[in-house]
Amino acid sequence: MHTLRRPIAVLLATAVVFVAGCETGEPLTAVALPVQSPAPSPSPRPTARPTASPTPSPTPSPVPSPPDVPYDPAKFGFRAKGMSGEIIVFMPVGQIQYAIDEMDWDVVSTVAFFSLEAGRDGAILKDNGWRAWISPRMDTLIAKAHANGTKVVMSLERFSWSPGQTRLTRALLGSAAARERLAREAAAEVARRGVDGVNVDFEPIPSGRKAEFTDFVRRLRRALDDQRPGYQLTFSVIGHHGSYDVGASVGPDAADAVYLMGYHYSGTFSKVAGSNAPMGGPRYDVADTVKKLLKSVEPHEIIVGVPYYGHVWPTANGKLNARTLGGGYDMPYERAVALGRQIGLRYDKVQQVAWGRVQQRTCRTCPLRWYQLYFDDHRAIAHKWAWIKAQKLLGGGVWTIGYEGGRGALTEVMRKAFLYAEAPAAR
Repeated sequence: MHTLRRPIAVLLATAVVFVAGCETGEPLTAVALPVQSPAPSPSPRPTARPTASPTPSPTPSPVPSPPDVPYDPAKFGFRAKGMSGEIIVFMPVGQIQYAIDEMDWDVVSTVAFFSLEAGRDGAILKDNGWRAWISPRMDTLIAKAHANGTKVVMSLERFSWSPGQTRLTRALLGSAAARERLAREAAAEVARRGVDGVNVDFEPIPSGRKAEFTDFVRRLRRALDDQRPGYQLTFSVIGHHGSYDVGASVGPDAADAVYLMGYHYSGTFSKVAGSNAPMGGPRYDVADTVKKLLKSVEPHEIIVGVPYYGHVWPTANGKLNARTLGGGYDMPYERAVALGRQIGLRYDKVQQVAWGRVQQRTCRTCPLRWYQLYFDDHRAIAHKWAWIKAQKLLGGGVWTIGYEGGRGALTEVMRKAFLYAEAPAAR
């Protein structure tokens, strides 16, 4: 783990823009500090045309599933890797090189490239995500994943968090021709690139388009099966997942599993500071969401994602779950740990989250203000992994793998939770 040695004021002013399932965090307007975002990974070198696909490694011989976990080993290969559950990690464009160089392949069964964006007419947009997807670095990533028995899927994204985004999503889902085009393009791209499936990340589903989204998932299943049976298909849902027909979207003619984004339960919108992925307490939490999902699908059809990031708020006082005085901003795990070392950390056993507090002046003449940090440390993540296993769910996921900043405590608790036998971490 990289250690950040920076003044508390600089750490508090560090904001990061997140995408899938996380808000676009902005530094507090009341804090007149320079904002320092982490240096981005070098951009993938684009190619003028799609590169030749890496030759996929032979599919390992199916490992019989235990009777209490009836997943398809052709689609989820974790047991063949010596793992006790599925672990899917999301890898944004800027983390491709990180995944190649730093990720612990022993305990990652699926890598989800984030992302390719769906257009209103069903075409996959040829944007920066596309250029990274067809880049030589992605060739290297796919080859290394397959050499380590890890599957690669593309995350197909369509957001509806603004009026403009919602209009585009409504147009896409409202057209049977567009839905069919997107399903066929996505399946063809999976086959062309020699990867292993698709994660559909439409969030949320606009009002009145629930049935059309389910229809799209089923069309994508058919399109993938037409290319070759055995491709993995999952779709992501937010905590308040009422806009999705989860039960109808999972099954032999639809998705293999639902990926719960088990985070963003608090953020800039919160009136009270607390965990962005709480496991308990008086408010709606991750355990509540899973309980609701289990009314529609089986345990082995659920994957629960965990956040490798936390959140900082200005607060009215230093008490646990204090009233917030501003929206604050997200902070990746690596920086949250560095800040926690300076201000001291406590642990909330109700929400199962690490938290810390500090009084800070943002200038010499500025008043002293309270700030609070909440994030999932190694204890919180270990608790989630144990809970996922106790519920007999298919497995877990990570948003995002690069936020740990290198192999450290989070990697270790993942290895202890999901490897049948400890082995030296593969580079």
